[in-house]
Amino acid sequence: MQKHELQQGIKDSIPIILGYLPLGFAFGVLANEAGMSILQATTMSILCFTGAGQYVAIGIIQAGGAIFTVIMANILLNLRYSLFSTSLVPYLKGHVPTALGSLLSYGLTDETYAVAMNRYQEHAPTASYMAGLNLSAHLGWISSTLLGAVLGGYIGNTDRFGLDFALPAMYTCLLIFMLRDKSDVIVAISSAFFCLLIGYFMPAAMANMFNIIIATVIAASLGVLISERD
Repeated sequence: MQKHELQQGIKDSIPIILGYLPLGFAFGVLANEAGMSILQATTMSILCFTGAGQYVAIGIIQAGGAIFTVIMANILLNLRYSLFSTSLVPYLKGHVPTALGSLLSYGLTDETYAVAMNRYQEHAPTASYMAGLNLSAHLGWISSTLLGAVLGGYIGNTDRFGLDFALPAMYTCLLIFMLRDKSDVIVAISSAFFCLLIGYFMPAAMANMFNIIIATVIAASLGVLISERD
């Protein structure tokens, strides 16, 4: 394992971890309120590692929904990762062994994807970097969940702390880091526009599942057209 690449991956994960701390903590508190034990909440973060999906799961559990509903909601909500992983293949191919890359990709999230793609523009991917980035981010999420689950009984409502602002703030910062030229700005703005447009016209239940995926496909296609014309 390349020590420098591993250290760089850990270093690049720090902003992600800082964003995960309040979100994972809030999830741990909500899981506690939903009747989950500390072990159950922590295990869920270990096995699932999808912030949005875990929050949806808690909401369904609190509403008395079936486990099948939780599973299907998470599958639909996280379909976007099939697009993320597909776009990473050209970068990883020839640099990271397929089996190892598949294993490390378990830690793929919106944030680790953005950070990794930003680095891969100028540096060749390595398994060591992926390990440092993805595993550190995952450990940060697990630790914050554990802390929230332990202290959940003493916190109560987390909304008054403004913890829900951490995720959009982190996404905004990551987006800014990814913008390199005019075409990037056009794709970013168009994806946001289509996402809002689809969400407005599509029924809420369906929009929550599909608007990001549809908007991503449209904006990515637009990006390809712009690149070919340039």
